[in-house]
Amino acid sequence: MKNAYVKSLIALGALLITTLPAHAEIYKWVDKDGSVKYTDTPPPNGAKTLSTIKKKATNPVTTPVAAPGGVLANPAQTQAIGADGTASEQELAKKKREIDEVEKKNKAEKEAQAKQKQLNCTAAKSNYQSYSQGGRIYKTNEKGERIYLGDKELADGAAQAKREINEYCN
Repeated sequence: MKNAYVKSLIALGALLITTLPAHAEIYKWVDKDGSVKYTDTPPPNGAKTLSTIKKKATNPVTTPVAAPGGVLANPAQTQAIGADGTASEQELAKKKREIDEVEKKNKAEKEAQAKQKQLNCTAAKSNYQSYSQGGRIYKTNEKGERIYLGDKELADGAAQAKREINEYCN
């Protein structure tokens, strides 16, 4: 009985000693595709760093709870305890909500960019079709008068539309 109690105290002591406070840095940077990333590792070379947040992180540790008689309880009866000895479930939940919020924002941003790219692609294809058909195409000047395009302007417009198709449709 005394031997089990000593073992449980040693195990508890070892767990408490290993929970030293950790320092974490969070990096906010933009990758080559233009999307904002949040990581705990430094961004790769060439990435545009937006900010670095230095903060003290609390690492939750599960500590065994001693049942009557010095016997360790089962893992389902453990508590999450931070480096300062207080329960950190609320902090973890808050951080998870913040991460989820950032991920939702990034997802919405990517969806908006994809939608805009699709609209640009559709417009570029329509412009290319108009220029390549030929016929009488005109533009309106600042006075509101129609100016009909010649063969050179039609070829230039078709080339520009083709470049836009390559940019937005791939």
